[in-house]
Amino acid sequence: MAAIAIVGVLAFLIFLIGRAVAQSRGSFAGSLTGRWYQYLLAALLLLVVIILAVWQFSTDGLLGQAADWRADSRAIAFFVIMLVVAGLGLVGFVIYLVVHTARQGTAAPPADVSLEPRAAAAVEETGPASQPTSVGVRLLGLLALFVAFLLLNWIYLPLADQYFVVQHLIYPAALAVALVLLFDKAARGWNVKSPAENFREWLLCDAVTFLLIMGFLNLRQYGGGEAYAVMFWDMLYVALFFLIFWILDRTLTRFRFLAAQLYLVALPILLLIWRAIQGVQMPAELTWWSSIWPFFFLAIIAFVLEIIVLLLQGGENKQGLGAIKDALFVAIYGILLIIAVPETDI
Repeated sequence: MAAIAIVGVLAFLIFLIGRAVAQSRGSFAGSLTGRWYQYLLAALLLLVVIILAVWQFSTDGLLGQAADWRADSRAIAFFVIMLVVAGLGLVGFVIYLVVHTARQGTAAPPADVSLEPRAAAAVEETGPASQPTSVGVRLLGLLALFVAFLLLNWIYLPLADQYFVVQHLIYPAALAVALVLLFDKAARGWNVKSPAENFREWLLCDAVTFLLIMGFLNLRQYGGGEAYAVMFWDMLYVALFFLIFWILDRTLTRFRFLAAQLYLVALPILLLIWRAIQGVQMPAELTWWSSIWPFFFLAIIAFVLEIIVLLLQGGENKQGLGAIKDALFVAIYGILLIIAVPETDI
């Protein structure tokens, strides 16, 4: 029931994000094309739920407990009912998409025929005009490779080989691509974004890239070799890094900084799950300041402040207040990282 409640809350948040963006963009966001991000988030949520369900029901579960729920007839009945309800909901969703797409096709505006004959002939001579590729299609293409890689590891590779691939291929390649993205960002002499926006982007892009390096060091220290069992979470971390970097650097939506703050909120929880599954036992003498919680609560505060900044600024493209907030956040985050380093005897 707790898992169902969590999925319901996440689905409701996706609906709220789509509604807020639709109101900010006007009637265009009401079309199927304008809501690609909403359907993409829903597809990602569905994929995560399916992967976790298969993993939970095919093994002993997240906490290592025996999955003896199958011996209870009431549990089986409840599970079957939930599957039926989920199937009906999925069928209804597909029917809605088909009907909605058909209505949009019939209500499409007529083509513009105001071109001069010579201009129209010139267009025909130059061949078919280029069309922008949907962002959702591009992201789903990358997601397909991500899923294929996960299946390769789960089906074929033993744990030691999974650790080798993640340590010597995935993280080094991710760090190399991240540096290329940063150099590409530095090489742009012209930009449509304001100086305050660029300042915020540089702060957050540098911060998440540095945390990617910290993630690699965490893998080196606690990966465990043959006891490695967290390949999915490392891959999820790398994929989320590139998604957030792309949102920050390549989009113009005013919600991109809010998405980055949400990512920073999720990182400590992701690390906590990583340690729990890997069975990492932290030293008992570590203080509270050396745990994940200072970073988690700081990210929560920054996330709430970002929402307040969005509400205060409204639809205006002003980033000065947000830039000050992000500078303080990165500075305090760096101080907490220094404090979190455990004392060693030299």
